[in-house]
Amino acid sequence: MEQLPKYRHLALLSLFLLSVDLFSEVDIAEKENRLDKEILSLYRDIAKARELLSYEQLSSLPANTTIQFIGSYPNRTGIRIRKFKVDPDPQNKNRIKHSEEKSILLEFNGSVLSKVEIQITSEDTEIEQKTRTKITDSTPLDESVNDMVIQFSGLDGSDSFPLSSLRNDSIKQERNNFKKEFYIKFLLDFHSQLISISALQKTNGNQNQKKMFKQLNQSLGY
Repeated sequence: MEQLPKYRHLALLSLFLLSVDLFSEVDIAEKENRLDKEILSLYRDIAKARELLSYEQLSSLPANTTIQFIGSYPNRTGIRIRKFKVDPDPQNKNRIKHSEEKSILLEFNGSVLSKVEIQITSEDTEIEQKTRTKITDSTPLDESVNDMVIQFSGLDGSDSFPLSSLRNDSIKQERNNFKKEFYIKFLLDFHSQLISISALQKTNGNQNQKKMFKQLNQSLGY
């Protein structure tokens, strides 16, 4: 059998390596597409929080949780949900060693979710370090997730950049990792929180209804 010249061996090797890279890029793109669909699905689920805007007052909330409405009742346009975590100093229980606040802001244009903004603020009193990260998606229901903007501030300064600037190739999958390991988990956490908040309102509402009907029935006794 005639042996291939050396340069043809090199050409075939280069072609093989190129094919492997192309397959890798396709796999990465497909993975990102799946992650984007999961994020959009979570946006649609979280948008159901709009029903909370119809409550003039929220009767009960989970522990370490606060809610701030955007706008005045009954013309509210959004809601911000905050969760707190505080770690006391084991040497001095009256002193806070570390605290963290995370929140999600949901804004609506009519019945349509028009903005999602999440914030995480972390403070360590021992080293007097405070960091804040804000991620804003101003077009949450379009097909592009990569246009969200990430802002960060800390001791080393501040920075702001679009998600699209994160590397996402066969060497580093920064963007996919960000979506899978952080953003989706964050949305799932607050989706669960929203379900709990809605359930509490309905449970307390049912209790109030039962009290009302009991009083009405008692009024028939005279």
